[in-house]
Amino acid sequence: MTIVVDAPVRLARPTTGEASNELNRAARAAGLSISPMPEMDRPREYVDLGKVAPETAAELARLIRSGMRRAYRTVDDLQAVCQAHELAIPDLSVQEGKVDLGDVSVETADRLACLLGAPPQPESRLDLNEWSEARKVMDRLSCAFKAATRGGFIDLYFHPDCLRCDTDAAISLGSIPVKTARRLVNALQFGARS
Repeated sequence: MTIVVDAPVRLARPTTGEASNELNRAARAAGLSISPMPEMDRPREYVDLGKVAPETAAELARLIRSGMRRAYRTVDDLQAVCQAHELAIPDLSVQEGKVDLGDVSVETADRLACLLGAPPQPESRLDLNEWSEARKVMDRLSCAFKAATRGGFIDLYFHPDCLRCDTDAAISLGSIPVKTARRLVNALQFGARS
C-alpha cells in the first residue's frame, strides 16, 4: 500500500531557500511586491527582502497586525478589566507574540494576587517595598496566578527602590502567552476559581 502525501514534509528549521519561497508565495497571495531571496553574503543564514516600497512595508505591517488581532484584543480586554479593578498596570503591550505585563508597584502586585484568589496579607505596618515583604508578595502572586490561569507561569522580578535614579520599588510581571493572558482576563472578570 502506498500513501501519497500532498503536503511537503517540514524540516525543524527551513533552509533560507525554502523560507524565501514560502514568504514569496505568501506575499504574492497577499498582493505584496517583495522579492525575498537568500542573502548573497551569507545565503545559509539570512533571507534578504530587497528594496521594499513604503506602501508595501505599511501593508506588510497591517497584515502582521491583523494576524495578531487576538493578542491586541486580549491586551485591550486586560486593560479594561484592570481599570475596572483600579489596578495600575500601565505598560500592557504585545511584544514578540506575547502579552507583556510590564512593571507594577509592589502594592499593585499585592492587590492583583488578592484578586486572583490569594489570601490577603495580615494587617500590619510592614513596608511592602522591603525585599523580604516583596518576596512574599511575589510568592503569593505566583501561586495565585498559576491557580487562576490553570497552570500559567509568570516570571516575576523585584526591582528595589533606587535612591540614585529616584524610582520606587517595582515588580516586573514579564511576558505571558496570549492564551494565558486570556485566562487572566477571565479570572479577573469572573473571579478566580477555587
